[in-house]
Amino acid sequence: MNSQTITYKYDEIKQELLDYVNDNDLNLSKTLQDDDLHFNVYNSDYFIIGYYNAEQWLIDEHGTNWTFEVMSYVQEQEELAFGTVEKIDNAERLVNLYAYWLGYEVIAELQAEQEEE
Repeated sequence: MNSQTITYKYDEIKQELLDYVNDNDLNLSKTLQDDDLHFNVYNSDYFIIGYYNAEQWLIDEHGTNWTFEVMSYVQEQEELAFGTVEKIDNAERLVNLYAYWLGYEVIAELQAEQEEE
């Protein structure tokens, strides 16, 4: 796995969680202990809505298209978790699955940071 794939728009996906905490007036350290946190942030609503918006999200500021790297990451995560790979036929589904899977890494990182404090 290319380490750039894992970090592609990582900060944006992390910010989604931090916005959830702020928007709901929650305490981050307590919220990180909530078993439903990942579901609430990354699965209860779409991260990106619309095919066009998702297609644009997959292109970085330099014009590089990350579709195949993101797809590879998603498929690897699904293979590890489920032993199978879902057919992904549009950018909206791909981006939302990417945010879903990367969300686990975001939460794990924040939990580790909290333990260090």
